[in-house]
Amino acid sequence: MTLRPLIALVCLAAAPARAAAQTSGSATMTGTVLSAITISGSDLGFGNVLPTDSRRVAAPMGGRFVITMAASAPVTIAYSFPAALGPGVVLGAWELLSNTLSDPASAQAITVSSGTGSFGATSATGALYLWVGATVTTTNAGIGSYSQPITLTVTYN
Repeated sequence: MTLRPLIALVCLAAAPARAAAQTSGSATMTGTVLSAITISGSDLGFGNVLPTDSRRVAAPMGGRFVITMAASAPVTIAYSFPAALGPGVVLGAWELLSNTLSDPASAQAITVSSGTGSFGATSATGALYLWVGATVTTTNAGIGSYSQPITLTVTYN
């Protein structure tokens, strides 16, 4: 009786099975391109004011902004209102209204506690309307025309 075939059979049974040297997987990348945000506005005008005077322009009658953006996309609207138009021409009592319709009568009042702030908004149609009002108070102001920008910055969340 010969033992050689039995030894070969035992060596083959003890050899480890070969594992795969590589494997791979995948994941899908997605993204959505949103429409650009646009802002157009009309001026908040106080008209003629005397050198020592005070005049209020309510938001529904004041400046107006129209914001267009992607429908139903949440945005943050940051605002910066100037404290004065110039020496002796102080601004205050800011009022801000927001609506998805071009109707200030049904607009939501936004609390303005200082000259800068922000709030969140969204619109199913992609259109937002803002109205801005304020009070100008002059104290021995120099004769002339004064202007300062109202700055809005709108960003997608």
